[in-house]
Amino acid sequence: MSRGTQILGSLLLAVFGVTLACVALEIGVRALHLVPTRFWQRDALLGSALIPNREGWWTQEDHEFVTHVRINSDGRRDVERPAARVPGTARLLLLGDSFVEALQVDREEMLGRRLEAELGGKRVEVFSMGVSGYGTPSQYLYYRERGRRFAPDLVLLAFYPGNDVLNNSPALESVLPPVYDQGGRLLRVGNGKDSDKPRRPPRSQAYAFVRKLLLTKQPALSEWLVKLGWMDAAAVRRVVLQAGVPVDFWVYAVDPPPVWQQAWRQAERNLSELRRAVEEAGSRFALVIVTARDQVYPEGWERIVAAHPAMQEIEWDLLAPERRILAWCARESVACLQLSPTFAARRDAQPLHFVHDGHWTAAGHALAARTTAEFLRREKLLPGS
Repeated sequence: MSRGTQILGSLLLAVFGVTLACVALEIGVRALHLVPTRFWQRDALLGSALIPNREGWWTQEDHEFVTHVRINSDGRRDVERPAARVPGTARLLLLGDSFVEALQVDREEMLGRRLEAELGGKRVEVFSMGVSGYGTPSQYLYYRERGRRFAPDLVLLAFYPGNDVLNNSPALESVLPPVYDQGGRLLRVGNGKDSDKPRRPPRSQAYAFVRKLLLTKQPALSEWLVKLGWMDAAAVRRVVLQAGVPVDFWVYAVDPPPVWQQAWRQAERNLSELRRAVEEAGSRFALVIVTARDQVYPEGWERIVAAHPAMQEIEWDLLAPERRILAWCARESVACLQLSPTFAARRDAQPLHFVHDGHWTAAGHALAARTTAEFLRREKLLPGS
C-alpha cells in the first residue's frame, strides 16, 4: 500500500469519526431537549406575546429543569377556556411576568393552576396571563385591549419588584421599553431587539447548544470571537452596569439614582391606570408581591455584593421596594399580599426558588398559591368566598 493511500485512508477514517460524533451529539441534544424552544413573537402593542398553539421544551444553561410547554390557542400558557362566562362560577384574571408564565415547572404546578385548585376547582376559573419580560405597561395594555373581554370578577396582579419597576422606565428598560406621549400617557411597548426580522432557528440543535454554552459559560472567549469577526456582537450577553452596579439591583438601594425615582413614579402611575381600568369595567383589583430569590436566600445576595466592588460602598435594603408597593396599595385602597414573610419562614423546608434560574420551584408555586388563596378568602375578593 502506497504512502498516499495510507494518508487518504486515515483522513477518511478521521472524517467518518468526526461525522459520527456530530450525529451522536445532535441526537443526544434533541433527545434530552437541551435547546429551548422559542415561544415568543413581536407584538405591536405589547412588545412581545406568546405564540398561540406553540409547543416545545424549556430549559436553561444550568439545566435545573426541562419542562414540556404548550401555549393555548389564546396565546396564554394555560388550559383552553371559552371566553363566555360559566353560570355560577367566579372568574379571576392573573396578570404577571415570567413568574406567572412559569416555564420552569409543569403546567399543573404553576401558580394559576394551583390557585384554581386551592379556590375550589370548578367553582372558580383562574385565567393565567404571564409573559417573560412583561412589566406593568404590557400588563395594563393587555388588560385594557384584550383581557377585559373575559369579564373577570377579580384581576390579580403579580408584581415582581426585582424588575417590574425598571420595566416602566424608557431610560432603564432596553428589551421591552414603554413608549409614552409628552404628557406621560402610555401608548405602547416597544421591542428593543436589533432586527425586526424573525429569527430563524438553526437547523442543527447541537450547534445551537454548543453556541449557547460558549456565550454563557465562556464570555471572554465569545468576546475574542467577536473581535475576530467570527461571532455577531449582538449575540454576546452583557451585564448592563450603572455606576459599576448591575442595573436591576438599583431597585434595592436605599438611595438610588434619580432615574429610579422617575421609574417609581411611572410604575405607580401605570398601576393606578390599571386599577382604574379594572374598576371601571366592574371588576375588583388586588395585588400580590412576588418574592425575589435573594430575599428568601440572602446568602445569594452576599455573593452578588462580593462579586461587584462598587456594590460594597452602597447601602442596600431588599425589602424597601415591597414597603413602597405596600404604601401605594394603602393610598389606593388596594388589597395587597406580601409573600416574602411566608417564604422566609418556610425557606428551610424545601427549595422555593431555583438556585441559578431564580424563579419559583414547584414548591414555591404551591406555597404562593396556598398563601394567595387564604388572602383572597380573608379579604372576600371573589364572589362566594
